[in-house]
Amino acid sequence: MPSNFMQAKYSVTIKWVGIVYIDHRTGALSWERQIADPVIKSYVKKYLCDEGFVEQALAILDPVINDEVKLLLKSVDDFSA
Repeated sequence: MPSNFMQAKYSVTIKWVGIVYIDHRTGALSWERQIADPVIKSYVKKYLCDEGFVEQALAILDPVINDEVKLLLKSVDDFSA
C-alpha cells in the first residue's frame, strides 16, 4: 500500500471481514480482504452507517445534543438532587 493510503482513509476492524477502509471525502468503502459474499458486505455497510462510523470518517457527526437527550440529563440531575 502507498504510504499516504491511510491518510485519506478511516479504518475499522471487523472480526468477520478484517479491516474496512472508509474514504474520508466520499464515504466509499474498501476492503482489506476480498469479500465474495454480498450479504456480508451489505450487513457490514449497514452496521458502519448505523453506528456512525461513516459519519465520523466524513467528519459530519452532529455535535449538538438534541432536546430528548437534554431532558434525559435534566431528569437524571433532578432525580439525584
